[in-house]
Amino acid sequence: PRAKTKMDDADAMSESTLREAFSFFAKDDSGSISAEDLKEAMKKMGNALTDAEVKDIIKEAGSTKTNSITFAQFTRLMTVGARAIDQNEDDVVRTAFELFNKKGDGAIDAKEMQEGLATFGMTLTPRETDLVIAEATLTSTDATLANKVIKFDLFKKVVSMDSH
Repeated sequence: PRAKTKMDDADAMSESTLREAFSFFAKDDSGSISAEDLKEAMKKMGNALTDAEVKDIIKEAGSTKTNSITFAQFTRLMTVGARAIDQNEDDVVRTAFELFNKKGDGAIDAKEMQEGLATFGMTLTPRETDLVIAEATLTSTDATLANKVIKFDLFKKVVSMDSH
């Protein structure tokens, strides 16, 4: 058997997924995520951090610098997070759902989907957004199809399809 690597710990997280996530946080080509980049990205995701929280995250990543995280450190941080996510998958999916469900009404409509995806750098036209919702609801018999919304159970099913 081959030796276990840090990437094995990521389970469902491939290196390309980690690199994509890293590039979301790292705003320049320096090869690291600055404290400012981390704070800005987390705010965009609806989780504003204090300077002390940013410093704690950077420290937890294993950075000897107090102002940045390298890709290797980011990977370590994400693999620790991935193990926690596995233990709390419903909570994580619920949190992701709430990032989109800004009205808090238990359903993601087209406008919320479009705005939520834009937060992650995915700009869609209204037509493309309708297609995303139509694809997600394709196998659903839920009465909400007529309303063009995605409720939590369907969101969870769609989000979990890639990881199982």
